Amino acid sequence: MYQNGTAPSTKETPEEMTRRGAALCRIIRPRHTVGETMTRKLICPLFLSAAIVATAAAAAIPKAQISANAKWVVHLDMDRFAASQTCASLLNDPVRGKAFQSQLAHYRLFLGIEPLEDVRQVTLYGEEISGSRGVALIAGALNPGLFAKRIAGNAQYRSKTAGKLTLHLWRDKNSGANLAACFYTAKLLIVGSDEPALNAALDVLGGSKPSLSDTRQGLPLPASRDGVFFTAVTRSYSGSDENPIRAEILRNTDTATVLIGENKGIAEAGLWLAAVSPDAADRIETYIRSMALAANLADATSELGKLAELGQISRQNKVVNVTLRCKASDAAAALASSIMGR
Repeated sequence: MYQNGTAPSTKETPEEMTRRGAALCRIIRPRHTVGETMTRKLICPLFLSAAIVATAAAAAIPKAQISANAKWVVHLDMDRFAASQTCASLLNDPVRGKAFQSQLAHYRLFLGIEPLEDVRQVTLYGEEISGSRGVALIAGALNPGLFAKRIAGNAQYRSKTAGKLTLHLWRDKNSGANLAACFYTAKLLIVGSDEPALNAALDVLGGSKPSLSDTRQGLPLPASRDGVFFTAVTRSYSGSDENPIRAEILRNTDTATVLIGENKGIAEAGLWLAAVSPDAADRIETYIRSMALAANLADATSELGKLAELGQISRQNKVVNVTLRCKASDAAAALASSIMGR
């Protein structure tokens, strides 16, 4: 699953695998790169709920459904996740599994279905680099009628027609944000951060606006790879970040790609940062190694710290790569800690 980087040796002992720099988890943790609503109520729960993958090949990212102007894309294959050892470890853990079950309950209530059984894949994207606006494309065995009944209880709910489609508009009970949704088909739900974002997504699906499959100049999405079910790609980001080193890394990056997968019970993850210049690549590599050292000294005993310590850092031309391998059960423990905010 790795590109422009070398995976750690499978001959390493557990002790050897736990002695290397703690960079990966802290670098890819989203902060201010996606907006409040999309992050807290849509992106982060899905990201945390579907983090490591099974051994089958991932479903292709639906480029024809994504705007040609997309600045970031997150794609999750829930079929692969549901069959993974990581998912099983989370579900069977009587302590750590509670936070994961809470996330599943949120989507069970929101969608009116069983997420691990009925959702096939989720694709999120946005046309603004800040991530403050965007849409989620949720595909699977959905229940349009039950979904409409569930959201009708939200404040300021109303529906309107747009051709043959029904748009659902409401104020979210928890975030207070005005959201919009539409079933494009009985098996494809579009949820927007607002009505204009939803309408723009419908224009792409209807063909009146170009998609990523219509252009070679759009966001470079990786091809499907065996074992990978989580893919995230974003253009450079020049906004603020509470961590100045992480903010500097983002400012020096042209495109960032994250792939996560599972192969025979071993979780694998890769982060690729394509720098804007060779000098920028030098700076990014220095920053990441500094973060790894600092994290290792400060938090080497936490679940996330233990997982992050498995990271290897390498560089090829303008691309800086961080790779990680560990047992799926260890990845599940770190994932649960991340969900619980520890």
